[in-house]
Amino acid sequence: MNTSDSPRILSVEDNPDTRLLLEHTLQGEYDVTVVPNVEEALDHIATNSFDLLLLDINLSEKDGGVELLHTIRSREHIDDIPAVAVTAFAMPGDRDDFLQEGFDEYVGKPFTRDRLVDTIEDALPAG
Repeated sequence: MNTSDSPRILSVEDNPDTRLLLEHTLQGEYDVTVVPNVEEALDHIATNSFDLLLLDINLSEKDGGVELLHTIRSREHIDDIPAVAVTAFAMPGDRDDFLQEGFDEYVGKPFTRDRLVDTIEDALPAG
């Protein structure tokens, strides 16, 4: 069951099925908010604090996860939130590319619950 000590995660995912999967996969272990687009993500970030971001790379709008991360990183009070790239781009070298763009970790789709949780735990600050 979630407690107030559960890490707060904001996930940005435009696919409704994947949003539902993320909510069900992470509920109980994390306090997770899943939004469908960049605009809602920025609204939530402006009014809430999060311990981690899960950002879909290929959002179905002009700005994807990389651009969203750059916007977030440009804002002083939220520039250090760890971010995980969630993407179907799973070619050799992609992980390094996403890390160079400023992500802290990377998980490819499809993912298992264990792989997602391990990636989140690796990206969360120790404490």
